Amino acid sequence: MTPAGTRLVKILLTGALPIVGLALLGGLMRGPVWGWAVAALGFLLVVVMQTRRLLMLSAWLDDPDRSASPDAGGAWGEVFLKLARKLRHDALSLAELEAGLRSFREAMDAVPDGLVILDANHQIQWSNRAAGDHLGVRLPRDAGAIIEQLVRTPGFAEYLGSPDGHAPFILQAPAARTRVYAVRAVPLGEKSKLLVSLDVTDARRVEAMRSTFVANVSHELRTPLTVVSGFLEHFTDDGLMTADQRQHFARLMSDQTKRMLSLVDDLLTLSRLESEDAPASEEDVAMDELLAQLLAEAQSLSEGRHAIETSCDGPSLRGNRKELHSAFGNLVSNAIRYTPAGGDIHIEWQRRAGGGAFCVRDSGVGVAAEHLPRLTERFYRVDRGRSRDTGGTGLGLAIVKHILLRHQATLVINSQVGKGSTFRAEFPGWRLPSAR
Repeated sequence: MTPAGTRLVKILLTGALPIVGLALLGGLMRGPVWGWAVAALGFLLVVVMQTRRLLMLSAWLDDPDRSASPDAGGAWGEVFLKLARKLRHDALSLAELEAGLRSFREAMDAVPDGLVILDANHQIQWSNRAAGDHLGVRLPRDAGAIIEQLVRTPGFAEYLGSPDGHAPFILQAPAARTRVYAVRAVPLGEKSKLLVSLDVTDARRVEAMRSTFVANVSHELRTPLTVVSGFLEHFTDDGLMTADQRQHFARLMSDQTKRMLSLVDDLLTLSRLESEDAPASEEDVAMDELLAQLLAEAQSLSEGRHAIETSCDGPSLRGNRKELHSAFGNLVSNAIRYTPAGGDIHIEWQRRAGGGAFCVRDSGVGVAAEHLPRLTERFYRVDRGRSRDTGGTGLGLAIVKHILLRHQATLVINSQVGKGSTFRAEFPGWRLPSAR
């Protein structure tokens, strides 16, 4: 017998039979037996029908079909219909709640900042994906774990226990020590906390670069200023200086002044390039004319100490003429500065597959491979003393890099110590007139 049938028999025995017994007893005492028997049977039928509907309701509630309710008819049918509507409404509300929760979790996982919810005992209740990279917290593995047991940076536990959590706590990632994070504990409710971690690696790197830049500029300006200041002291006493010495000192001060002016000009140029996204104006630059101008400037700077050649095999180049002249001129002047007397320098513009290339090749001292990735950094020098002797400011290649970026071009450097270097600026094909 099924469980429903067993429950039906129990209801009949405990409910229907007493009613039938009372009805028969009343009939024997007051009237014909058959009248009471019919009444008892009627009661029994009602009880059976109600019991059947109750069992139907119980079975449906154990495993409800939300698409349709049992066909019970009458008042029971209305009850089933209302219950079915309520179940459908609750199911839709639950589905919407689950969808909203999924969207919230996906949104929190997309946030680049690490988020961790802690209870009053600093046990982890929830975290997003970024918290795994920042703090090493991963769910469900670390659910309920105490955060101090995962983040063992000295001072972190004291920071969480401090009532003043406005100042961030700085720590390094457990997995990658190269990343730095600022962690802040924010009150969440009465006892819980929200732990927010922010990746500040790039910001600290920029700050370090800014400090280094300021130090380098100060150093570069201090040297010529010291020279000029020292010579000026000699000019205050005419009796201790001959005419030849005066002329020699004046020439040295003039050289140092020019060096400071050159440094300031390069700083202003670099600042302007970094603050703008694209050249102010563009035109079709005739490369044969530009190469002729670069050749004349190179010969003037070389003063006959080098064999300089040019070749132009290609169309004009679309870009800002002043900026292109500055970038190409820096590459040429570097080649002259770092090529000993008697060396060869070749300047060329050529059409290449998919674009054009401006190339400067020299037979100079060359650069070791470990220095190549840093050559375009501001004030980076392979040999600081030699660079100062040649009159460089340390900003030339940084200016070249920014100008090429503004023209969607790339700088490729190949060099071998003692054999020379090749600096090649590669431009996309759409900057050549034939490609437009």
